Amino acid sequence: MAIDKDSSKRPANTAFKQQRLKAWEPILTPGPVIIAFIVIGIVFIPIGAAIINASNKVLEHVIRYDDNPNCMLGQKCTINYTLPTEMESPVYLYYKLDNFYQNHRRYVKSRNDDQLRGIVVTDFSKLKDCEPLITTDGSEDINKILVPCGLIANSVFNDTISLADASGNLINLTKKGIAWQSDIDKKFKNYPEDGVGVINFSNFEDEDFIVWMRTAALPDFKKLYRIYHGENGPLSGTIQIRIDNKYPVASFDGKKYVVLSTTSWIGGKNPFLGYAYIIVGIICFVQGVVFAIKHKISPRVLGSPKYLEWNK
Repeated sequence: MAIDKDSSKRPANTAFKQQRLKAWEPILTPGPVIIAFIVIGIVFIPIGAAIINASNKVLEHVIRYDDNPNCMLGQKCTINYTLPTEMESPVYLYYKLDNFYQNHRRYVKSRNDDQLRGIVVTDFSKLKDCEPLITTDGSEDINKILVPCGLIANSVFNDTISLADASGNLINLTKKGIAWQSDIDKKFKNYPEDGVGVINFSNFEDEDFIVWMRTAALPDFKKLYRIYHGENGPLSGTIQIRIDNKYPVASFDGKKYVVLSTTSWIGGKNPFLGYAYIIVGIICFVQGVVFAIKHKISPRVLGSPKYLEWNK
């Protein structure tokens, strides 16, 4: 039975569809492989050393405050902290939380992006991701829709932190620039004041809120809170850290910290990448040397049939 040419599923007789295009496949002989390993080692080790050196130049101070007897939940407190060395601007002020699983699947998806863009959402099927915090009482009354809804938006970090010098004069910190510009421009717009629902908070363009809404990948994380641009010179000597402790963490065995940090060309203090480069570089260099010695002592003839399994 003849097959209709038009109904045939056979690919067209072209070089591309019939896989007849020219191709190049490198043959990895011992010489180039040995050189590649040694070159990778020579390049990676100095890069790793440079990254570690840059990380070591970053000044970072971590101060825990939730366990301070003078700074218990519901209290305002002042912690005097002496900086061992000057911190040149910009200095970044973070809050750090331990044992807070923002990466939990249910927590991560508990939000409504349309609502966060300032759109009034009344369709409960679209608000389903906000479970278990969709309405104030669990009903399907549109007038009781939480604004904003979801677990992330309703667990925003609300401790307030400020800095002062040894004389008690406030240090000027800025909030502008702590959030990603793309988030500010595209993902968050203020909710209409006359919108439907129980409006607990409508200033979705607040950068503290935007920073919190970008969930962390690990249970121990820090988030940027303020930036000191050096209006009064570098931070030095004793500074006062003033905290209004309002955010409860005891229920999940959490810990709270204030982090002061400078940056370098690699960002904050994190030597891991540098050590990774050095370890990979050393392994490649040692392998290259070992392969070179092996090839020198007992070279293997390329293409020899004696290495074939059936020839033994």
